[in-house]
Parts: sequence; structure tokens; C-alpha cells
Amino acid sequence: MSKSDQEDFLPTREIQKKSKSGKGKKQTKAYLAILTGPRAGSQYSLPDDRQIVIGRGTDCMISLDDKDVSRRHASLQPFGTDYYIMDMGSTNGILVNGSPVEKKMLKHGDKISIGQQILQFILVGPEGIPL
Repeated sequence: MSKSDQEDFLPTREIQKKSKSGKGKKQTKAYLAILTGPRAGSQYSLPDDRQIVIGRGTDCMISLDDKDVSRRHASLQPFGTDYYIMDMGSTNGILVNGSPVEKKMLKHGDKISIGQQILQFILVGPEGIPL
């Protein structure tokens, strides 16, 4: 990965104007659900201000116990209200909805295959309604 690609994935935060009610907070919330494997049923709330790392390593925010997962396999990075997944040079790569990707913007319901694990990206709006 080139240095310019790495710079594209630095933590960012969207600057929002305050509304008349004084609420200037982001109206969406992102989650990652694990659908298969030993941690099936687990759900992780994704931060909106920094990247998280997914991998086999114990230092990863989302640690997957799977021999086909690299220690630092992938990262999830927020950009404003969007989230991107990026392969971190893993041995076996990432699939999003069955297609191999190096980096991709995620949409609600996207299924991510990392090793033998399947995860699902969930994006919820202000009233808890999936987007």
C-alpha cells in the first residue's frame, strides 16, 4: 500500500453545525455483527472518530479466533457518516458481499468475509431504523 493510500485513512470527524435545538451530534450509529464462528451473535458499536482493527491479534478491537485471519487483517475507518473497510496486507484478503476488495465504502447490510468468519455492517438512523 502506498503512503498516499495510508494517509486517506487517517481518523477524521465530520464537523456539523448546531441545530436550533442545540443538538449537533451525528444522527447515525454503526455496528458490526458477527454472524458465524465462535463469537456468532456478538455485536460491536463502531466509533465515529477513529479506525478500528479486526484480526487474530489480541490487541485488535475485534479479535477473531480463526487460523485464516491475519493478526492485523483489516481496518474499519469512519469518514463523516460513511465507513470504509481496508485490507491491511492480510494473507487471505477480504470479501464484501462475495467480491474481493482492498478498500470499499460499506452500506447497511453488507456482509464481510474475513477468514472463515462472516460479519455484517449495520447502519442505524436516528430512530433506530436501519439505513
